[in-house]
Amino acid sequence: MALQQARLAAGMSQRELSARTGVTQSAISNLESESYTLYAERLFKLLGECGVTITAEWDDSADPLRSAESGGPR
Repeated sequence: MALQQARLAAGMSQRELSARTGVTQSAISNLESESYTLYAERLFKLLGECGVTITAEWDDSADPLRSAESGGPR
């Protein structure tokens, strides 16, 4: 869900993100639908064992889903 939330907060459709990154729209859809969750979990576990830490940040105030929940504009 992090990818979807970040994409929506950036105001991009899957198609636009695809065009900007070269990753197919169907691959983005699969990632957002958590089809690759097990792969990602394994990858993070392997990286962690190698001493690699991955972090991600984004500004929640720009998240349209949070805005809608708090009664803000859509």
